[in-house]
Amino acid sequence: MADEWIIEVLSDLRNFAQNNGLPHLASELENTVAVASQELCTGVGAGAAAGGGAGQHTKHHKKM
Repeated sequence: MADEWIIEVLSDLRNFAQNNGLPHLASELENTVAVASQELCTGVGAGAAAGGGAGQHTKHHKKM
């Protein structure tokens, strides 16, 4: 998988959050790593990378 670097970056961010008292962020990043891994393995993001699906997976979050 050529895009494994993104998993490493997200994992580094998760580790930083865990080590710096940011448990909610660490949890969210854990979920993000799982989603990214799944999408990279199944090729879900292939269309978006080629310009065919940019913005289709937008998710709105409420402010905390």
